Amino acid sequence: MPEGWFTMHSRTKVALERARIELLVRDVLGSRNAVRSVQELTDGMFNAAYALELEGAEPVVLKVAPPPDLPLLTYEKELMRTEVEFYERVAKETTCSVPRVLAHDFSHTRIGRDVFFMRRLRGTSLDKAKKQLTPEELARIQTELGEWVGRLGSVRGSFFGYLQAGVGLQAGTWREAFLAMVEALIQDAERFAVRLPLPARELLALFHSGAAVLDQVEEPVLTHFDLWEGNVFVHRVDGAARIEAIIDGERAFWGDPLAELVSTALFRDAEKEADFLRGYQAATGAPLVFTEEVRHRLNLYRAYLCLIMLIEGVPRGYTGLKAMAIRQYCRMKLRGELKLLAARGRA
Repeated sequence: MPEGWFTMHSRTKVALERARIELLVRDVLGSRNAVRSVQELTDGMFNAAYALELEGAEPVVLKVAPPPDLPLLTYEKELMRTEVEFYERVAKETTCSVPRVLAHDFSHTRIGRDVFFMRRLRGTSLDKAKKQLTPEELARIQTELGEWVGRLGSVRGSFFGYLQAGVGLQAGTWREAFLAMVEALIQDAERFAVRLPLPARELLALFHSGAAVLDQVEEPVLTHFDLWEGNVFVHRVDGAARIEAIIDGERAFWGDPLAELVSTALFRDAEKEADFLRGYQAATGAPLVFTEEVRHRLNLYRAYLCLIMLIEGVPRGYTGLKAMAIRQYCRMKLRGELKLLAARGRA
């Protein structure tokens, strides 16, 4: 995503007044430290988020989910719970760094919305920091990201699909789960009157026509599926730029670890990401071979991500020139992915 595209308002980011933020600091975080300052964080487009400075304590971030009665995409239900679970599983089962979850409250008894606190990171998102990185530093960051993605593949689940049972998109096989995810998204498009490049029936048929390739995925792996540069934080340690943490695991699912390459090389050719692939091989112990089956799976996942990006702006209420540019760009990319799927179906 080009820098600056997502500096617009989303109706899912429902603000909290300071008094309620201070209530959450006391009752959820369990801190008696006075709130010295509150700064709204504007980069994310789903949850409201605030950087808080507390007297005599480390800086924290408060994230607040949308009200539960707000119309959302099917997979977006209980996204904050997915984010917290992602952080906790990654912190427990890998050497990858994520924000430390300090406290959460999913009871809706205090403000009627899911909330959680996490330790504030020191660094900057890669999309903002890369202008200050040398080519050598950027190459090292990409290699490190490849290593991290390879390590994420060690986190295994017991089913395929989205993490929260309430979403209803879980299954015993990856093919069944993924097709259910696609179908739910297309139904969301119809529910919110989003114009798609093809009628729903034809669109779904393109995904079904090559879905047998998904049977190659036999183990459910924790997949972030939103690891674009805005969700990779970098920080200098002893003068060297390194990845500090990966953030915003709210879109995570149990599925095919190859799907990670769709967002790490967002709208780029994953096969040409030599530095990333070098790190991935170092972590997994084997090179990633781009067979026709692998390319087909990536084609399916790119089409799915394009659908998400095209559809989500309607219930979120994106408006203005930037929103229009996003829709046009995603529609163009989706058409390209659908043409590839159609060609594979005829082969």
